[in-house]
Amino acid sequence: MPPSTMPADNPTSRPDPTDRTSSSDGDPGGPFSRNLTGPRAHGPAEPPDGSGGRWRALVARNGRRSGAVVVVTLLVTLVLGYGLNRLEFTTGQDNYLNSDSQVARDNVDYQSLFGGQAMLTLFTIERGADADGLFTPHNIEQFRALQTELDADPRIQSVITPLTALEFTDKLVRSNTGNVLDSPAAKMLLGAQSRDPDLGSAQRRLGDSLATLKRMQAIPEAQRTFANPAWVDFLLHDNTGAIRKSLRPFFPTASTAQMVTRLEGNASLDAEGEGARIVERATSGLRFDHATAMTTGAAVLLRDINDYLRGGFLTLGVISLALMAGLLIVAFKVRWRLLPLGGVGVGLIWAFGLAGYIGVPLSVVTIAGLPVLLGVGIDFAVQLHSRVEEEAQLDRAGNPVAAALAGLLPALALATVAAVLAFLALEFSQVPMIRDFGTLLALGLPVIVVATVLLLTASLTTRERRRPTPPKDYTHGPLGRTVIRLGALPRITVIPLVVAAAAIFVGGIFADDRLTIQTDPEKWVDQQSQVIKNINTLRASTGSASELGIFVQSRDVFDDETAAFVGRFANAQLAAHPDDLLDASSLVTTISYLMEVPNTTLVMPTGADIRLAYQVAPPDIQRAMVNREHKALNLVFRTGSGSLERQAGVDDDIRGHVRPPAGISATPSGLAVVGTGLLDNFAKNRVELTYYALAAVFVLLVLYNRGLVRAVLSVVPVLIAVGLSSIIALLIGVDLSPLTAVSGPLIIALCTEFTTLLVLRHLEERRRGLGPLEAVEAAAARTGRAFLVSALAAVIGVAALAFSSLPLLRDFGLLVALNVAVALLSALVVLPPLLVWADERGWVHHRGPTSPTGTPVPRSDKRRISG
Repeated sequence: MPPSTMPADNPTSRPDPTDRTSSSDGDPGGPFSRNLTGPRAHGPAEPPDGSGGRWRALVARNGRRSGAVVVVTLLVTLVLGYGLNRLEFTTGQDNYLNSDSQVARDNVDYQSLFGGQAMLTLFTIERGADADGLFTPHNIEQFRALQTELDADPRIQSVITPLTALEFTDKLVRSNTGNVLDSPAAKMLLGAQSRDPDLGSAQRRLGDSLATLKRMQAIPEAQRTFANPAWVDFLLHDNTGAIRKSLRPFFPTASTAQMVTRLEGNASLDAEGEGARIVERATSGLRFDHATAMTTGAAVLLRDINDYLRGGFLTLGVISLALMAGLLIVAFKVRWRLLPLGGVGVGLIWAFGLAGYIGVPLSVVTIAGLPVLLGVGIDFAVQLHSRVEEEAQLDRAGNPVAAALAGLLPALALATVAAVLAFLALEFSQVPMIRDFGTLLALGLPVIVVATVLLLTASLTTRERRRPTPPKDYTHGPLGRTVIRLGALPRITVIPLVVAAAAIFVGGIFADDRLTIQTDPEKWVDQQSQVIKNINTLRASTGSASELGIFVQSRDVFDDETAAFVGRFANAQLAAHPDDLLDASSLVTTISYLMEVPNTTLVMPTGADIRLAYQVAPPDIQRAMVNREHKALNLVFRTGSGSLERQAGVDDDIRGHVRPPAGISATPSGLAVVGTGLLDNFAKNRVELTYYALAAVFVLLVLYNRGLVRAVLSVVPVLIAVGLSSIIALLIGVDLSPLTAVSGPLIIALCTEFTTLLVLRHLEERRRGLGPLEAVEAAAARTGRAFLVSALAAVIGVAALAFSSLPLLRDFGLLVALNVAVALLSALVVLPPLLVWADERGWVHHRGPTSPTGTPVPRSDKRRISG
């Protein structure tokens, strides 16, 4: 008989009736009536591939060369640790859209033509004053100084202050000759009157023009300055006393005005963030007569998210480490109980350093990989450490580390591969940051497992050689007994459990269809943060905090066909989506609105009108509205406060139904389109990702087990966990974010690990001669501590995200922590009775040849007995 299977005492002695290996399949005793923890009469069971000897030899060499292992580990840590400096924090559109997608290309084109994100400075006019009061000499001086300062910075594309908008109107009504009829506005109005096909309408136009002329002539030419409130009133209000329609994008209400500062297009995240700071600093120290100023915008939101990532990444890591240390100290009653934390800490350096080298960015999604990998890594490390303690304390193995590796490493390897496959399912997502999350997890977990195995093996081998662990029976402790009780459901419950698993999984599918998807970046961040308060103030004051940009390209942006298309297109969209599009701003709409007269025929401006307006427009308005080099016009809609789903409907309507004339194109773009693009990408195959992960794991289990039964048994608890995750999310009313919505593969990975370890440990106990029920109870008693502590580690690792101020991370942490707990309970409650029921029918463990005493025969003796 090989040494590994020799009895611990005299092989000719009578069997100890209290020995776990002397029990039979039909022992009627209760779960604690048998000695499940005595020294193994047949030694540690060899893995099916007979690799135990190789592991012992490897561990022996590793133990003798522990100093070399430490040196190599240190060198690898230094090399990979340098990669941490290469990690990049990103919040740009590359996180949300595929760079080769049409939406992404359109947004790049738009920003190259007209600039990037818009910074909005809200001027709130004090009660009792009106918009005219904003143009005091002091305020005018402030506006001009502000424009000069910002225009001088290369990170600013254009600046349109309320004064700039009013100056454009001033230039339209002035002429070089001094004759008002020679002004651009007069020429446009007279031209519209001559083109009006309705005689009555043309007369009404003439009457409105005469009323305008009368108002203008009431102000002497020398007093037509911004220092004169009467002239400001003429420029700002139409003949009805309302804010001119062409000025409403900059004067949304009678008591508000806004400055639009367009940042440099296609800038890096750092450059865009610095551009936002420049605008904030330029406006923060200014004091305006009769008004207060507040600056905000999407660039501020994205910058704050990026700043949080840089600080929050380390903060979440420290919180996770502290929670893990507390768990191990309190619940993991072994020698050197913090060793798993050290091993996984080194593994995290390797994993994230490698991520830095290969260019995996850290976004609002991938940052969650740190606590997740820490939790899962501690889970695996605790399993290995606990198995070493088991071999030393219960079985008195001569080399407990080698025995632990021989028994546990195949299961850990299978669980690792299953988890990697589940994580790789995220690579099928249409959202880049979800794919990056999958890459980080699939890359990081094997690296952490390798680092953990190496460090724990070297450390524990050295420990056991110098100071062996004394024997101790921990199996009757509260953790072991809890695991036994959880799996003590009677066999009669097996069929109902299988039916319930299928029903819960199907129920989860239906529940998933009713969950709300939240892809608005505003909802991802702390709702009490200053940037959100400012955005909400802007929205409440003006009705809008975002925009939809359309860039129109044609052979000649100043021809009649292009001008007519842009004018009619803007009017049609405002009429079709009155709640979602509030007003329009472009060179064409400015002139079109100037020509509008109540109760008259709608007449579009000509190309000559647009050319004339461009010639007199302030330089910043020229840059913001026209790109002559690329023959493009800019049309900007202020959007309402509707959801991204409604904005997506507007975008789809424009793309699907607008048919420009030949040679003209109209392309939606801007932040609103990026948001709707994320929503579309996110919804495309979100549910399928879970199915891909489930299918990949199931195929792996079938191939490994060379049969369906064990694979099905392992997957039943997984189905329950996956189904319950959607049902729980629906019941507690959690909106799905890009993280919470793809938690399915993570749950599958963790639950599969639990079931894999349980099934393979059951088989190991069966190979030692225990019956089905005894094998389940022995596995529970011996591994209960490891299972509960490792599961709590996984839960705590994810739950650490609940300390984040970002709802995106906080909700993910709480929901997935709850789901991991459900996954553990599913494995510990559902799997044991299924194993016993199936094993009693010979579907799980297939007995090999036996010796005359009925004990399993080592592989080397089978030929002799069968012959």
